[in-house]
Amino acid sequence: MAQNGFVASLGLAAVIIYLAANTVLGEDGLVSFVGLQARERALQADLARLVSLRDRLEDRAARLRPQTLDGDYLEERARVLLGAVKPGEIILAYFPEGEDAPETQPARLSR
Repeated sequence: MAQNGFVASLGLAAVIIYLAANTVLGEDGLVSFVGLQARERALQADLARLVSLRDRLEDRAARLRPQTLDGDYLEERARVLLGAVKPGEIILAYFPEGEDAPETQPARLSR
């Protein structure tokens, strides 16, 4: 009779150990939960970065719409994209160490 009680206790202990290990290490366990929390924080940071980028792009698009056209902004963008300068302007170029100066010359704007 004592041996049956020992076997039952041993079986119960094995079940408890299995459930405890599964709670900590299982697919939906604590270790997985901590990993999911870290992933959520990374995704939240990514979301904040993308929302900021979207807001900047929406602002740029709004400044170029015909109804709300910002002439100064349009000129600035055209000059940057085309590399254009006005007569008499002096361009100061900075090239970080290790980068070569571009081979192109700025276009001249007449006004």
